[in-house]
Amino acid sequence: MEERLNRGEYEAVRCLLGAVSYTAHANDDLRKRLDSIPDGSSRMEGCLKGLQGMLGDILRTIPHGQCKQLRNTMTDMEIRMVPKLAPMSQNVILDKDLAKGLYDAAMEKCRGCVEDTQSCRQCTLYKVLESTLPLDNYENTLICPYSISEWDE
Repeated sequence: MEERLNRGEYEAVRCLLGAVSYTAHANDDLRKRLDSIPDGSSRMEGCLKGLQGMLGDILRTIPHGQCKQLRNTMTDMEIRMVPKLAPMSQNVILDKDLAKGLYDAAMEKCRGCVEDTQSCRQCTLYKVLESTLPLDNYENTLICPYSISEWDE
């Protein structure tokens, strides 16, 4: 069977790729400790081989183009663990140029702002900027601090 992955499956395979990578690194980094645990090294090797085998079997069920895209994605991406305290909601990740474009558009709107430092806190745009692009200092201004701030390269 060779059938392309849907979005959920694609993300799951990316997670499995990450799990294989993490397990391989853990196997290397924990080598000394694993040797001190009864059958530790062989159990970890078994986990790694099981994950790698499952991944290989799954990859053989999808078209070559998606396999190539997954390989390119995993080569170009940095794999990170998400801490447990992360919110369970959907997060949107923007690259720097897109974020800068949105920020610049917001700043253009803010330049004409005449609200004082207290009333501007009710502004929806202020709330978004405050939570996503906090300033180093909110003190010493009589007007909205975003009306005079600049993008920091």
